[in-house]
Amino acid sequence: MITYVVGDLLKSPARVLVNTVNTVGVMGKGIAKDFKVIYPEMFSQYQNLCEKELFHVGQLWLYKTPQKWILNFPTKKHWRSKSKIEYIEAGLEKFVNTYMEKGITSIAFPMLGCGNGGLDWENEVRPLMEKYLKNLPIDIYIHLYRKDPFEPEYRNINKIKNWLRSEPESLAFVEVWEDIQNLVRQNDSYFTLNNKIGFTVSIISHPEEGLGIKTQGRIVHIYKSQLVALWQHIRSFGFVIPSSMPSGMEKYTPFIIAILHHLPYLKPVIISTQYQEMNKESIGLQYIPVNHTKNLNVEEVYLDESTN
Repeated sequence: MITYVVGDLLKSPARVLVNTVNTVGVMGKGIAKDFKVIYPEMFSQYQNLCEKELFHVGQLWLYKTPQKWILNFPTKKHWRSKSKIEYIEAGLEKFVNTYMEKGITSIAFPMLGCGNGGLDWENEVRPLMEKYLKNLPIDIYIHLYRKDPFEPEYRNINKIKNWLRSEPESLAFVEVWEDIQNLVRQNDSYFTLNNKIGFTVSIISHPEEGLGIKTQGRIVHIYKSQLVALWQHIRSFGFVIPSSMPSGMEKYTPFIIAILHHLPYLKPVIISTQYQEMNKESIGLQYIPVNHTKNLNVEEVYLDESTN
């Protein structure tokens, strides 16, 4: 299934991140340049493959680390050239035929061949990506080149590098509930992110433990058991979208997001499984796990056989 996301691909919860490359060994612009900075060992091996003419359009090279896997996807031959739609199709066809044997269960794609590549997203690339990817039984995120209203324009690439090369901590709900209670005690007044509806929130103990939300003359209860289900979903999938909220919580999504996005490990994100619904109303949450940094020099690397 495809989910469209406005946000930094490098922060995706997907196990595999797609890096669009050429076949002459240059990563000089765009997201490829970021991957070069974050994974210099990968760049050296990629450059070596290209210089030996072992990496071509229609092939995919999977570079594995203990945390993330990087799928290097050629969208052009020379870095000075524009991308070609037939190169995109060749790579997508290869992916569909090999993702299962490579053990890929979740993956984040950019808009292949767009931006510096010069291809038409709406009329060429999106229809092609949907054709090949929409029916695959894995989690597929396509990150759109749009300004993220919830992120600063400046990107701290070193911070992202440390995060990508560390072991995220899987928070238990008991810790999350503690954080929520502390948050509400410090501030009980909030506004929804989309239409700026004001509301107050309090900790309740009857009829069940949870949150009491008061807005526009009515009181809504969000119970702790519902928040547990929500947290388990976010922790498992990395995202929650309004349509995937636990049963009974859907209509309260704007209020829940307005509160929870203040936690340091959750951020609001524009996200939808329907491309035409990608607007300021389709706000979900993304999990940005807390890190335990490991030795950044120790890394397992596997060369994908598809380059042979």
